[in-house]
Amino acid sequence: MEALYLALAEGPQGVLFDNYDLLVVANALPTAVNETQNGQDCQTEGKVALRYMTPVILLLFALALYLHAQQVESTARLDFLWKQQATGEKEEMEELQAYNRRLLHNILPKDVAAHFLARERLNDELYHQSCECVAVMFASISNFSEFYVELEANNEGVECLRLLNEIIADFDEIISEDKFRQLEKIKTIGSTYMAASGLNDSTYDREGRSHITALADYAMRLMEQMKYINEHSFNNFQMKIGLNIGPVVAGVIGARKPQYDIWGNTVNVSSRMDSTGVPDRIQVTTDLYQVLAAKGYQLECRGVIKVKGKGEMTTYFLNGGPSLS
Repeated sequence: MEALYLALAEGPQGVLFDNYDLLVVANALPTAVNETQNGQDCQTEGKVALRYMTPVILLLFALALYLHAQQVESTARLDFLWKQQATGEKEEMEELQAYNRRLLHNILPKDVAAHFLARERLNDELYHQSCECVAVMFASISNFSEFYVELEANNEGVECLRLLNEIIADFDEIISEDKFRQLEKIKTIGSTYMAASGLNDSTYDREGRSHITALADYAMRLMEQMKYINEHSFNNFQMKIGLNIGPVVAGVIGARKPQYDIWGNTVNVSSRMDSTGVPDRIQVTTDLYQVLAAKGYQLECRGVIKVKGKGEMTTYFLNGGPSLS
């Protein structure tokens, strides 16, 4: 910029700068003469010619402009880096929150997890919900204890647990299907799988009782899956399933590692339907029989059996779904 100024301004128009300097000197002469006549000493101040002063001023201006530009660029770079870092940290935080939600949804039902995510919870606060008509299922591999042995050949029982994990994972995959969206896995107890349906307003069908038939369909699907597993693993696992319907109380227990569970006589009777059942059969109570029979499901009467803590009960076997004809 300095060279351009010298080439375009001071080169061709240098006389103008000289004339300006002469004009300044001429204007200063009367003042100097008056001061001499009054007896005052007049010292001639050395003045720098305009043709030399102007390039210096332009050079200082250009330097200041350059420093300002460097500062602006440095600030912009830092701002960009800070924004990039903040964006990265925000994305990591959102991914972590999404992971925590998925983990919480694997521990608690979605509506219960939403309740705990919505606000702060006190450690002594109890979450509970009364449900008037819930279908409860217990499905157990009755002979898994015979299959489980701790030998060096099966890595001290680890391979047995690996197979059990694959079976439970298959059950989890089936319950995740859209047609079983009204069902909720409660927990596994050893080789026993517990599930229920109709635990909240979105899954409870008061009129059509579709949540009950969905659990019955799921129980029959588990029987089919167990046959498939036996065929491909060359085992002879036997499964007993017990079903019952009625009121329950659902809740979450524990401030740390909370456990979602259901309680009530309905749950106890469903567990007894499993423990007193017959291998490879689905045993249901009279209450559930009345609902399923009205829907066209195929059932047969087992008869009267003794149930611990309940006395004698008439139970039924579920053999199949509604006929297509």
